[in-house]
Amino acid sequence: MKNVPALRAGRFSAVIFAFLILTTACGPAAVEVPVLEVERQSTEFSVIADGEVIASEALPISLPSDIRMEFNVVWLAPEFSEVKKGEVIARFDDVQVRLDREASALNVAKSEFRLAGTERTGKLEATRIDHESDRVEGERDISEAFEGADEQLFSRNELIDILADIDFLDAESSFLDWQFETLDQRTQAEQNLILAERQGELSKLEKQESALSLMELKSPADGTFVYARTGWGGKMRKGRTVHAGMPIGMLPVRGMVRLRLFVPESDAVGLSPGQLVRFRLDSAADQEFDARVATVSPVASPRDRRDPQKFFRVEADIDEVDPRMMRVGSRLRAEIVTGTIERGIVVPSQAVFGENQAAYVYRVNGSDPERLDVEVGQRSPDLVEIISGLEPGDRISLAAPAGES
Repeated sequence: MKNVPALRAGRFSAVIFAFLILTTACGPAAVEVPVLEVERQSTEFSVIADGEVIASEALPISLPSDIRMEFNVVWLAPEFSEVKKGEVIARFDDVQVRLDREASALNVAKSEFRLAGTERTGKLEATRIDHESDRVEGERDISEAFEGADEQLFSRNELIDILADIDFLDAESSFLDWQFETLDQRTQAEQNLILAERQGELSKLEKQESALSLMELKSPADGTFVYARTGWGGKMRKGRTVHAGMPIGMLPVRGMVRLRLFVPESDAVGLSPGQLVRFRLDSAADQEFDARVATVSPVASPRDRRDPQKFFRVEADIDEVDPRMMRVGSRLRAEIVTGTIERGIVVPSQAVFGENQAAYVYRVNGSDPERLDVEVGQRSPDLVEIISGLEPGDRISLAAPAGES
């Protein structure tokens, strides 16, 4: 822990650089061009970032993964509040779940009523078939009695009708026999369909009962409750819809923390693991702490979907963790040291120009600036190391001559 102010990237001391003003005639009016006299110096390259303290180890709190439902958060325990094991930390809206449970219970009751109805209908159908069979058998007996009747007593057409009645009654009797033989199969098929529907509703009912038992989510252990974050950096909040397995929050392990920093894409020059990070907590701005870069995101992305500005995400391990001060969620400002130069030539980035992947400066020697090719080394957002092409005492223009860029 240090108590000295952090260095700012690109800050030059008046002893190192001297700015001269070169006046050149350009027509009837004089134009003032800022000029820098370069010298060898020891320089530290760095980039500025902001961020927060995050948990490196934590006990996650989430909905069970086997509950295939969505819930709306209606209440959350305050973030960073101390909670005890078994204490309620989140509540969900149970109105829709209860309505769904009542509908499922009603459907189960309907299924049981339909099952009883099919059984009664089967018995009634069997009775009807028996009665119809008795009727057909009686009518056939009567028709058979007239089958051998004397043609003198009945006309030929009447005898033909009697024979037709016998054929029809035989067909009707066969049909009734088929109905009776297949009655059990048809009844069982209908009951199986109802039983399948009933089982589906019972499964829904069981899931809804389980869901109602989760309407209050309790802490699995003692600790500090921290809200879960989305991929865009947003926090869990009241009114948010959550689903199975989705994290609600976490209980960080005390003292197991690291830094998460955000470097603007335009400033992210030379970031790599292992670099020194100096940071100050907003809650203790008079103290400086050290950390080391652990990871750098491969691409820049927005921190917030409503803001198009992109940042590289950097995570860093703290050298000495103070659990009392370095709590998850603590905001901070940091400086990442991307490189150092011992007795080298460093100039502002505005004085270095590029063309066809070649770098050059405008050296002022007399009244007219001349283009001078240089080889560059390390960079920061506002500084560039010149490896070759310039010597101490050379003066360079901080702006391109009129008509050039």
